[in-house]
Amino acid sequence: MAAIDVNYFVACRVKQRVVAILGLGKTRDGEYLTSEDLELVQTLAGYLAVAMENARLYTSLQEQIREFERLKDFNENIVESVRVGVVAVDLADRIESWNAQMEVLSAKPRGAVLGRELGEVLGPEFAREYARARQSGGIRNLYKLPLRLTGAEQRIVNVAMAPLVTRRFEVAGHIVLLDDVTAQVEMEQKLVQGERLSSVGLLAAGVAHEVNTPLAVISSYAQLLAKQIAPGDPRAHALQKITQQTVRASEIVSNLLNFSRTGGGEWGAVDVNRVLEDALNLAEHALQDSRIVVQADLGAALPPVTGNAGKLQQVFLNLILNARDAMPHGGRLRLATRELDEQLEIEVSDTGTGIAPELQARIFDPFFTTKQADRSQGHISSGTGLGLSVSYGIIQEHGGAIEVRSAPGQGAQFRLRFPAQVEPLGVVRRRRAADDAPGTAVRA
Repeated sequence: MAAIDVNYFVACRVKQRVVAILGLGKTRDGEYLTSEDLELVQTLAGYLAVAMENARLYTSLQEQIREFERLKDFNENIVESVRVGVVAVDLADRIESWNAQMEVLSAKPRGAVLGRELGEVLGPEFAREYARARQSGGIRNLYKLPLRLTGAEQRIVNVAMAPLVTRRFEVAGHIVLLDDVTAQVEMEQKLVQGERLSSVGLLAAGVAHEVNTPLAVISSYAQLLAKQIAPGDPRAHALQKITQQTVRASEIVSNLLNFSRTGGGEWGAVDVNRVLEDALNLAEHALQDSRIVVQADLGAALPPVTGNAGKLQQVFLNLILNARDAMPHGGRLRLATRELDEQLEIEVSDTGTGIAPELQARIFDPFFTTKQADRSQGHISSGTGLGLSVSYGIIQEHGGAIEVRSAPGQGAQFRLRFPAQVEPLGVVRRRRAADDAPGTAVRA
């Protein structure tokens, strides 16, 4: 201080706290400061202290803002990156936050849902379950909750909800997590269905072989007695009934054997379009009698699939006849084929009565049928419940998959997918495209 000729030191204080020291020398004339000068300097030191403190506070605030924004961005990145839908709602259940996964899950952008009630966005069924769980308080979980979105699409979600608490432990709203488990549930159902069909198949094979012999005996003796009775004898009608029901029982046994039998038959490259047209030709008379219009939209130059043409025809024919039965007063049957992601997709859809959601998981079960009994001709013509089970087994045997989409009164849509046969297929495709490239056609 002596080297720079500083003679006076004035403390700059804020709230009795020294934030700086102001050093002063002599005047320009080399004289010492007067008492008036020192009073003025002390007054200026107070203002200087306030200015310096404000600058320090402003710098600190800027650093806190930058840190807050960094943490905010970091937390938002976490919420946006998780593969679970995250929703934050206030105490009135209005949506305050909606992450990217929720946009994917609900197909609704963030700007369209912020400020709206959660139940209004995710549907009344979800709102009821959410309100019931929220009333219990604390952290709650809902498993395999159906979430119906726009149209007929439905997802299955696991839901976790918890109160959103402030630093003062006050509840400011709720946070809801939605995990889409639709694929897992479908896989579980397929595994259960496969195990069930495997067990029933083993049982069916044994039962079918045991039942065939007495059925043959009953049928033979009924036909023998029918030959010994005059045509006008009242007992002839009873014997005819016995024969008819024996034939029906024999058909059920045959279906049981088909259901339990795997492998066998000649396998090779199968033209799905040709097999589908053959099945349609077999059912053409039945469709005409039922006043059903068929729309065929078969893709051109499709690759073949590896399989057994006879078994695949059995699958297609069964789906076509099921569609006919679902349209007792007429309607439209649509058949379509296309290549998608190295797979061949076949669609069979109708405008019939549809299938209730609670029954869709059971339609591939053995002996389960939605067809009603028809006693108008004095006999039962309802389904045996084995058609779709046999078809499911054939599809699995061919490495394919089948799914159904339906709603009561809105028809049903069955989609089958089979692995497309790999190259070399150039010659096959060119020949098919040149010879019989199928297009869109309408039959009555």
